[in-house]
Amino acid sequence: MSKPGEVWRRLGMLVQRGKFDQELDEEMRAHREMKERELAARGIEGGQARYAANRAFGNPMALTERGRDAWGWRWLDDFLRDLRFGLRMLRKNSGFAATAVLTLALGIGANTAIFSVVNAVLLKPLPYRDPGKLVWADEYWPRMSDYSVLHPDYTNWYLNNQSFESIGAFGGTGPVNLTGAGEPERIDNAAITPSLLDTLGVRPALGRGFTAEEGRPGGNPVAILSDALWKRKFGGDATIVGKGIVLNQQTYTVVGVMPAEFHFPDRGVKPELLLPFQLPLKVDWTVPRMSLTRVIGRLKPGVTLAQADADLAMLSKRTEADIPAMFAPMRSGVYVSTLGLHDKLVGDVRPTLVVLLAAVGVVLLIACVNIANLQLARTANRQKELTVRAAIGASRTRLLRQLLAEGALIAFLGGLLGLAGAVAGVRLLQSYAPASFLQVGSIAVDKWVLLFTLNITCLTVLLFGAIPAFRASKPDVDTKLKDGRDFVTSGTGHRKLRGALVVSELALAVVLLAASGLLIRSFVLLSNVDPGFDARGLLTVITALPQRKYSEPTQRKAFFDQVLRKLKGMPGVRSAGLTTSLPLTNFNMRVGFSLEGHVDDPSAPRLPTAMENVSPEYFSAMRVPLLAGRFFDEHDCEPFDYDAPNVIVNQAFVQRYLANEEAVGTKIRFAPTPNAPWGTIVGVVGNTRHARLDREADPEIYVPFTGGLSMGALTVRTDADPRTLASAVRDLVLEVDPEQPVFNMITMEQRIADAASGTRFNATLLGFFGFVALVLAAVGVYGVIAYSVAERTHEIGIRVALGASRHNVAGMVMGQGMVMTVAGLVLGLAGAVFATRFLLSLLYGTQPRDPMTLGTAAVVLAVVALTACWVPTWRAMRVDPMVSLRHE
Repeated sequence: MSKPGEVWRRLGMLVQRGKFDQELDEEMRAHREMKERELAARGIEGGQARYAANRAFGNPMALTERGRDAWGWRWLDDFLRDLRFGLRMLRKNSGFAATAVLTLALGIGANTAIFSVVNAVLLKPLPYRDPGKLVWADEYWPRMSDYSVLHPDYTNWYLNNQSFESIGAFGGTGPVNLTGAGEPERIDNAAITPSLLDTLGVRPALGRGFTAEEGRPGGNPVAILSDALWKRKFGGDATIVGKGIVLNQQTYTVVGVMPAEFHFPDRGVKPELLLPFQLPLKVDWTVPRMSLTRVIGRLKPGVTLAQADADLAMLSKRTEADIPAMFAPMRSGVYVSTLGLHDKLVGDVRPTLVVLLAAVGVVLLIACVNIANLQLARTANRQKELTVRAAIGASRTRLLRQLLAEGALIAFLGGLLGLAGAVAGVRLLQSYAPASFLQVGSIAVDKWVLLFTLNITCLTVLLFGAIPAFRASKPDVDTKLKDGRDFVTSGTGHRKLRGALVVSELALAVVLLAASGLLIRSFVLLSNVDPGFDARGLLTVITALPQRKYSEPTQRKAFFDQVLRKLKGMPGVRSAGLTTSLPLTNFNMRVGFSLEGHVDDPSAPRLPTAMENVSPEYFSAMRVPLLAGRFFDEHDCEPFDYDAPNVIVNQAFVQRYLANEEAVGTKIRFAPTPNAPWGTIVGVVGNTRHARLDREADPEIYVPFTGGLSMGALTVRTDADPRTLASAVRDLVLEVDPEQPVFNMITMEQRIADAASGTRFNATLLGFFGFVALVLAAVGVYGVIAYSVAERTHEIGIRVALGASRHNVAGMVMGQGMVMTVAGLVLGLAGAVFATRFLLSLLYGTQPRDPMTLGTAAVVLAVVALTACWVPTWRAMRVDPMVSLRHE
């Protein structure tokens, strides 16, 4: 018979076991009857013939076993028998089974859910062709403490590099207004060079990419739609290619639609529209406006990152002589930095995910230690059963296999339940995780996650089942069979092993509690940061006017003036203001300046400073305090010479550039020419956390809004819930201009919450894992002490009968718990001091070895552990000597 045929035959025997046994019994009976008739024909009497036939045929049980070996797999048959027996034992001990399965399910589910994120973000290759060859090329500007590549540098690299097969770039053009396709909508977009899609190895699902001519200045206005925008606004029209859409009052021709699985290669950026990045074809540092670019290249075969880095650095060095003098101080010390694209996209998320994966690993380890302790107690109670089985011929291997099969059954049930919990956990992560976790790929329970779940399920069998199985699989037959009691006391070694397991549980729990405490403390400190304004009752909404329709500053100012006037007249609105850059947003403008009577230090030239255009009511709407001078008035907002406005600065500006001198009345000039007019600082306001909550306020300059910019952010203050005004504010803007959409309409409190979302997420998740570890450790301590009391009931009865007081009994039991607790705390604090240093990048306002946090973690665990010890101690104090002396 062929090998596949034999396999199917053996599997068929296992499935139809009853039928096979019946057929085998009938066949052997037929052979015995034939032998009996043969002997009877020789003259042997009936009873003797039957006896002789049975002896000649052999042992029926042995023949049956040999037949099963020939037709099936003995080892698999035994394993299935072990599983059936184990299932009966778990059914008999339903409390133990439920506790073990639920504990294991919690650990496996948490590990699977977090691994699904790690798999999607860190392990999966990027969804591009040969992603390992993709490189992010950047320049670091030490004077600006930032990375940026100006478009002349990119053009130089594009034309002259020797390291890349292809190189492309993208930049932000700001959202655009889409009209003529239902309700006006603000669409996020990105400008890409025609070479970028080829560099990534991605092609549109419909149509084509951009041509070289479309990527040059003055090229035709064309666009590529995302799959989501194509379906949402255009109903998935298959004939969309070649049709026109209206963006910012200008018609663009659709040339393509991107695939649904396309991910834009930048963190936190999900543009629904791609436009051509129209850059000059030559390296020109004299252009009036520089564009910032993000550069991605595909390495040639055999080229390393170091070689590409040196190549681009040499090219940048060659053009230094052509850079205008005004750029030279800012570019001092600039150097090229190349990094694998995958590392660039996941770099900031990696530490968080590694910490979370380590945390759930600790939870699983604690769970396994807990179940191991339960298994030790359970196998101690089964010593009589195991001894009898060994006495009638069961080998140690056979007993070990039976015990491990029971452990495998627990792990399998826990793995199934954990996988179901992981699916729910993944959905929660998708709903509440920060955007940085979800930007690279979709989180899903795929084949790799299932394989991971299978592996850790098998690993848990070894972690919680191996030690109890090895200890129980070699019973002392002579001693145990002579022991008449059903409950068998374990030796000192057995107690020490269970105690050591509890100590390890406590130590791991301390580490996890300390880590979660540090993150919770960081979140609390970050939440209590004063942003410099009052976020309560404040609604924010952003709108951007199309240049073709609002080409003149007077038109833009008239639009916003009308909107602000109508907003102030709305019921419930206390004040309304306008700014070009809201706090806690990524958008701001920077400007160079000079101060009258202050000479710049040549070794530390003054860097461009953030500048906002604001309406006179902006500060009162935001409740930013005035520290000196005055706010703007309507006269300040009249058309003025842009180089010489009245300005307001914040306190950080005064501290850095005026050395805390009197600022009001100081002259300031923005134009680089020495004959330009001077403006005047008319006020000083408090600092606001403009960039991030965890970063100190930077110097800022405020100038009156006179329509110079087309983007404006409205701030509307009300005494009621600001969310109730959202619909009315949107309708009000549409009333002023029916084609003008608004976007990013959320409360300022929500902006602050979003700014702290990463820290909150880390603290919540690690705090939950810390709580689970605390509960599991408490259960472990309680289980060991309770089992010890039950095991020593006879001993306690003798002690009480001999005169021991209840206090003596309590001291004996609590002393055992205190020794384990102290040992666990000492080891745990030592481990926490070592482990928490890896949290440094995730903390705010505290240090990894913060004594208060470490002390609090130790105290909490000590209280919980000793409380868990008290219940069995109380039971021990109530032992009746007469009952305990008869205890079996």
